Amino acid sequence: MREKVFPISLSFVISLVLFASNANAQYTADNNYLGPSIGFAFLGSTPDFGVSYEYGLDFQNFGLVGIGGLLRYWGYSESYFDGQWKYSNILIGAQGNYHFVVSNNKIDPYVGLVLAYDAGSVSWSGPGGNYSTPAYGGLWLAVQGGMRYWVSPTIAITGRIGFGTLSYSGLDFGVDFKF
Repeated sequence: MREKVFPISLSFVISLVLFASNANAQYTADNNYLGPSIGFAFLGSTPDFGVSYEYGLDFQNFGLVGIGGLLRYWGYSESYFDGQWKYSNILIGAQGNYHFVVSNNKIDPYVGLVLAYDAGSVSWSGPGGNYSTPAYGGLWLAVQGGMRYWVSPTIAITGRIGFGTLSYSGLDFGVDFKF
């Protein structure tokens, strides 16, 4: 009888999460946080791909705040009997997050706002060019909440949920690097 063996990469990830060091893992001021993400919209199955950046600030009598930017891309299409609409989005924006100080220094919960511009485009492929192009793109505002889980003093697994305008809300997962 053969025993099931975890692949080496899965075993490594599990041990990294379970036995990671606690030292200096909490979100702190005067540090940069940068990382890639993949997101999933609540209104469809198209993933978005992006990168987020934050710089930590400590405001006396207020708390820890992160300011930075983000970039996201997603595209999708809608097929009809005589053609197809194709949508493409590049979202570039600024974010500001308030970070809660908690006793467990491996987690970093936060809430914040995102103000961005969605450089969206729409195209039609098919017969009949008399369709009016739907309005698309524009200024985007969102409320977000998230959490980092530090697997080492400089690497965190992230999760973020956002509810925004332009009928776009989503859930992002990623990795952040502290430097």
